[in-house]
Amino acid sequence: MNKGFLAQQSEQANQKNRKLFSGLLIVYVAIIAVVGFAVRDSVDFSDYTTVKVLVSVAVLSAVMLVSVIFGLIRSGRAAADGSRSLVLLFPEVKRAVAERIDREIAEGKILVDEYVDAFPEGKKPHGERVILIPSYLLLINGMGAVTAVPREKIYWVCAQAGRTGSSFIVRLMIFNEKKTLYMEGADVGHLQAVADKLYQYIPNVFRDYDVDKISYDMDRLFDKNREEFIRICEEEKKRNGLSGGRNHV
Repeated sequence: MNKGFLAQQSEQANQKNRKLFSGLLIVYVAIIAVVGFAVRDSVDFSDYTTVKVLVSVAVLSAVMLVSVIFGLIRSGRAAADGSRSLVLLFPEVKRAVAERIDREIAEGKILVDEYVDAFPEGKKPHGERVILIPSYLLLINGMGAVTAVPREKIYWVCAQAGRTGSSFIVRLMIFNEKKTLYMEGADVGHLQAVADKLYQYIPNVFRDYDVDKISYDMDRLFDKNREEFIRICEEEKKRNGLSGGRNHV
């Protein structure tokens, strides 16, 4: 039986996480062994301050060890149920959403499939990924989580370049009925090209404006006055004769 797309994504993420947590466990054991060997003859257990510090370090160390072991065990679980990797913003049934996503992808109904970062020719792409299918926009974080945003609940998407002092170079913004989602990248031109591909199916309601300015204005307005943001979006849609994008599926 072939695994669905979401189960495959979860399995690939589990493999990466197993390597990560296995490495952390080895590093942890090595550090404890080296430190323990180095201070074995110099610790004065009759000194209250020393004992207090050692207890604090031991507790912190135990928490770290449990976290690493838990992550390792979790990453070893079977990925047969792809719905476990889904992050939903709206009240939907995970299993039903997962089945729909798997079905549309299995039927080849992928409208856009791009990685957030650009890669030179010949290098295998990896990391965060954006996939658009008829029903959902999927944001894959590379660690197993897949955020599924219903396509009809998206107001606007854009590639927002960072300004001087920003903590990001460029980010893909997804304004939707629940909140604004961000995916950060390092190549402005690449994410702008990704946004252009999405505009074939999601209306670019602010296509007549300078995106470098309007994206910041709309970002602030979305948080401050959601109703006004929606009103402006609907007004721009009507003015530009937009509905579901240039191509309808």
